[in-house]
Amino acid sequence: MTRSELKLFYEKRTTGFESSLTLVRRRINIISNIRLTVALLFTLLVYLGFSNNSLLYLLPVLAIVFVILIQRHSLMFDRKVHLENLVAIHKNEIQALDGNYSRFDAGNRFIDGRHAFTHDLDVFGDGSLFQAVNRCNTIGGKELLARRFSSLFSDSAKIAANQDAIAEVAAKTEFRHEIQASGMEVEESADDKQQLREWISHPSFLYGKNFYRISLLIFPVLTISLLGVTIFFDGIASFFWIAVGLQWAFVAFHLKRINEFHQYISRKKNLLVKYARMLKAIEAGEFTSLLMKGLSAKANDADNKLSSLASLAGALDARLNSLMNLFVNGLLLYDLQFVYRLEKWKEENALKLEGWIDTIEETEVVCAFGTFTFNNPEFIFPAVNEQRRLVAEGLGHPLIDANERVPNDVTIDQERSVMIITGANMAGKSTFLRTIGINVVLALNGAPVCAKKFDCPLIEMRSGMRTADSLRDHQSYFYAELNRLQSIIEDLKSGKQLLILLDEILKGTNSTDKQAGSIALVKQLIEYPALVLVATHDLALGDLENTYPSRIGNYCFEASIINDQLFFDYKLKRGVAQKMNATFLMKKMGIIPVP
Repeated sequence: MTRSELKLFYEKRTTGFESSLTLVRRRINIISNIRLTVALLFTLLVYLGFSNNSLLYLLPVLAIVFVILIQRHSLMFDRKVHLENLVAIHKNEIQALDGNYSRFDAGNRFIDGRHAFTHDLDVFGDGSLFQAVNRCNTIGGKELLARRFSSLFSDSAKIAANQDAIAEVAAKTEFRHEIQASGMEVEESADDKQQLREWISHPSFLYGKNFYRISLLIFPVLTISLLGVTIFFDGIASFFWIAVGLQWAFVAFHLKRINEFHQYISRKKNLLVKYARMLKAIEAGEFTSLLMKGLSAKANDADNKLSSLASLAGALDARLNSLMNLFVNGLLLYDLQFVYRLEKWKEENALKLEGWIDTIEETEVVCAFGTFTFNNPEFIFPAVNEQRRLVAEGLGHPLIDANERVPNDVTIDQERSVMIITGANMAGKSTFLRTIGINVVLALNGAPVCAKKFDCPLIEMRSGMRTADSLRDHQSYFYAELNRLQSIIEDLKSGKQLLILLDEILKGTNSTDKQAGSIALVKQLIEYPALVLVATHDLALGDLENTYPSRIGNYCFEASIINDQLFFDYKLKRGVAQKMNATFLMKKMGIIPVP
């Protein structure tokens, strides 16, 4: 599909969901009005029943109708929220097609100025690759996507498996949006997942002990029996209240441990319901790719188990109502009953819970890449190789609009392993380095890349493009850059194969020292198993090709001055740049006088 066809696709679906949403809202209003009418009629019959007892027989019927209406209202409200999420998803995608990703999490918390490449390549932050790809709604899903962008796959089998899964899910729009809409239903807090982990590891203090199993059965039966007997016989009430007091005392004796237990699972019902819905969608999906089939198998029956856990967690939360807590603990040992049931659930399913959550997060990441694939049908899935070879045709930056993107071809391999890229300011050198880097990030995640052909090496990546000083670490800009270069050399010495992207080496020193140091560094990099791209204004680095013609290639981006106007074509050319533009721009802007 073309970009306009994609927009039309999303717009049509938005209209359809909005129509359904209008209908659901109308039904909710009708049910609410009927429920109010039933409640008023119930009250009226209670009043009239004092003079006509036969009317009281209608009260149970009205009560049943009222309960049914409440359940129906709850289901319709859930449907309304789901449809609202689907409308928002489609409207957000329409904006994304115009290059506006502001509705998606930018992953600013993942920005790390010391990372080997993510900061230089704008992987995280506003307008970043993460923001363009991210469609995850669980905190864990976003964290997993961030880890994938920061630590690339080095196994061709994993890359192939992810390519198959992403391609399959890209074609399943309903599935992707179901996962996304379900994930939007409940906002997670940062410590929810950790609290569930702690709850799993919390030792059971009731379940598995016969004393508690028997006590939780006998005490409530005895107390309720005494209540029944008290209604028909005098003199029994004192025994009933003794039984109630004993139950309160029994609960009070365990109150500290009950509270500790509850704090881990407290108010997790809605989150667990969300997880259950997502797992149900994963289980119900019909897949052919090995990765998605595996995830679907892991989700088998998980929705029922988590729905059960959600119900138990919600029931235990009822103890937060102090009046109800006092009443039901006196009759039923309520707190201990549900702690026992939760501990039983945990003993039976605890080992699976972590895997179920991982399944949700993995599916979210695949779906995020699937949406990225669907929205960019012109992108292709790359080949990967272990020969330290990068070959691209029609390579462009995936976040630059297709109407403005200028594609380039590039080849670099273990024979001619160093590219020296010269050019004027703003000619496209840095963007070209980022274009290569960001497409490698996508390729080594199993995602499609912005190219007509892309053969990507299984290789680690290092960059030196945006080194910054640090007052906190008492580190100057120049020293920070030296540290970055030192870490690259140490990695090479350890035997790692690297793709290295460097922009203006040694920017923090004088031109003579910078030139000497840059030349010496490039000479050293030739000796290691690396693919190196160096962008520079220093034309002297171009002389290295004469010394190492089989190892180093010169490339450039040129600027043109036509009718006193500066033009860039952003096309990579062979050779050393011949035109610079700093003086021209300074004159043009009136910074220095025109002679």
